[in-house]
Amino acid sequence: MRAFIFGAALFAATTAAIAQDNSNIVGEVVVTGQRASADYLSDEQTVVGLRRTADSAIQPVKFTSDSRDEDMRKREIHAMLEAAIRRADAAGAELATGDFELSKVTLANYKDLAFARGARPDTSEIGLFVKASLAGSVGSAQGRIDNFIKSVPATGRALIEKRGSITLTIINPDQYRDPIVGLIAAEALKTAAAFGSGYGVEVAGLNEQLIWAQASATEVFLYIPYRFTVRPK
Repeated sequence: MRAFIFGAALFAATTAAIAQDNSNIVGEVVVTGQRASADYLSDEQTVVGLRRTADSAIQPVKFTSDSRDEDMRKREIHAMLEAAIRRADAAGAELATGDFELSKVTLANYKDLAFARGARPDTSEIGLFVKASLAGSVGSAQGRIDNFIKSVPATGRALIEKRGSITLTIINPDQYRDPIVGLIAAEALKTAAAFGSGYGVEVAGLNEQLIWAQASATEVFLYIPYRFTVRPK
């Protein structure tokens, strides 16, 4: 989508672009499990975007058992999962599942989770996330997550293991499209004004999907891959 626009007309054109977004993400998503994956800000990202504190920190974990009998392994893992769910609220934590958009693991649905083969022979596992609200430092959230993991009692040969490092989540990222479009509009108009009253600006890319990436230990950067060109009126 391209539009050659001047002054307040820029905002009217961007409103039409917003209406074309069809991503409809309203849940909580993993920041690094995104449309354009990047652990931290890169040179390819746009200058104008919205930087904000993430909503939660998540630690990937796996519930695993290496008991010889497969049915026994599954019973042990389910027992640990049930114990973890019952302790989660009091620990300020939550179990979640999903590769991109997260869903809460509850007593009503944990037995629906799929088992996977472990890296070792005669091993079964279920991969999940332990989530804690990011209210303060990431270290505080990590502490709550670690304490929660340690509090879950082992069942037979089952245990909980971390798998990878902590990352961030953001709830309903597409709710930030309007503010980001406003920031782009302001920057485009300011740039055009620097060349004098005889110049306007052509903007493209406002109908693209919103993208996000981790910006720091606690922050995410959300942006639209826009482009604009200053041209004579």
